[in-house]
Amino acid sequence: MAGLTRRHFLKTSALAGAGLMAGCLQQKPEGIIFKGWPYEPDLVRKNIEYFEQQSNITVAYEAVSGNYHDKMVALFIGKAPMDCCYVRDDDFVEWIEAGWIRPYEGMPGADEYGDDIFDYNLEAMSYKGERYGLPYYTDFMVWAYNESMVQAAGYEKSARTLDELTEQAIKIKEARVRSPDGDLVEYPIMLGFRQVVTGFFDWWTLNYASEIDLFDDDLNPIFPDDEGRRAEKILQWIVDGIHKHRIIDINSLTSPLILENFAAGRQAFAMIIRHNMEWVNNRENSAVVEADLRARGIPESEILYAKPLKMTYIPSLEPGQNGTLGWTRMYCLTTHCREEHLLDAWELMQFLGGKDAAGDYYTARRWYRLSGLGFAFKSLLNDPDIIDQTNLWGDIEMVRALSEVARIRENIRAPWYPDFNFYSQPEIQKILIRQVSPRDGLARIAKRCQELKREWT
Repeated sequence: MAGLTRRHFLKTSALAGAGLMAGCLQQKPEGIIFKGWPYEPDLVRKNIEYFEQQSNITVAYEAVSGNYHDKMVALFIGKAPMDCCYVRDDDFVEWIEAGWIRPYEGMPGADEYGDDIFDYNLEAMSYKGERYGLPYYTDFMVWAYNESMVQAAGYEKSARTLDELTEQAIKIKEARVRSPDGDLVEYPIMLGFRQVVTGFFDWWTLNYASEIDLFDDDLNPIFPDDEGRRAEKILQWIVDGIHKHRIIDINSLTSPLILENFAAGRQAFAMIIRHNMEWVNNRENSAVVEADLRARGIPESEILYAKPLKMTYIPSLEPGQNGTLGWTRMYCLTTHCREEHLLDAWELMQFLGGKDAAGDYYTARRWYRLSGLGFAFKSLLNDPDIIDQTNLWGDIEMVRALSEVARIRENIRAPWYPDFNFYSQPEIQKILIRQVSPRDGLARIAKRCQELKREWT
């Protein structure tokens, strides 16, 4: 199939899918048809049951297992009945350009959400001046560090710059700091450069922490010739950390166990998702927490959380720089939404991604309380219950600060982003194992971006 591009597939495959339509239409359920990936489906059903009680609207919910993107594409192509669905920001623009999801401008109450949503979330759910999504879940990356290990090396808290971080990590090795199991901490830092569907969050995060723009307003790549060649410096710092200073574990390229290793005390530093601070500071998961509580004589039955693992700003190239990567999962109305169900589907979307009939962010609040999933609403960060819950395992002030400086991936606005994500991950890995230099590797990625732009134009 030489020459078959993703754009060509999306634009032409509706014809191939037309034969599927009859089979899809034969089993049309009653009520609103809502589909999503299978995260906590029982909790989703309980939320929907409460919505049905409030609204007297029936919802047919289906958790789509397996490769969500590809299965949803097949459903869209086959014109399967579907009124509302989960959408990742990774796929958002691609699905708009393919004509599968619709804006909600003009729907009742549509204007009331914008002022209370963080900028990066609002940007992620909008396209070409129109709003399409309401937030299901959002989060951002934080820098986490083992306070006792940092202090054992002679420092009060984690470094604010990458050069300072290199110094601290070397000192931790020299101090022969040990894990709770008694093992030497050989590599104080582990990062996330294992190839996954969502991409290398750590790469974006390190760039944004140093306030680097990777693309211009027209989504042309600025690297490798960005001002001061800073994107190149970020990758060179990682390469040096792995191969020269030996402070970054080479398993950063392959291991799925970053959280487990950090919670076990095998590393002093890690870049993790904000809501995973609850996991690593939970006694049931963390040898570091268990050791801390036992040292203080606190019985196992008495307390679940402690905070020996701290969250802070991402280290940057220069002092005073701040930023992190944020992302958004959202609810959207589909273009397959039947007109007679449109208002009901919008009411469901508001309940799930906005306010319930009582004017409360019921679903967002419940997700946070039960699963720790982040929310996009500024006002909830002032809610006493959420403040108390967050401070059990994290730092509400740091959550507020990072929420204000989080950024979306710049080229996620492009319909060719999924192709870029697929191409760039192995290219970055080649840089990190020194098959190519940071500059040459970035030049290859930049060239591919321009090719993808031409394919989609």
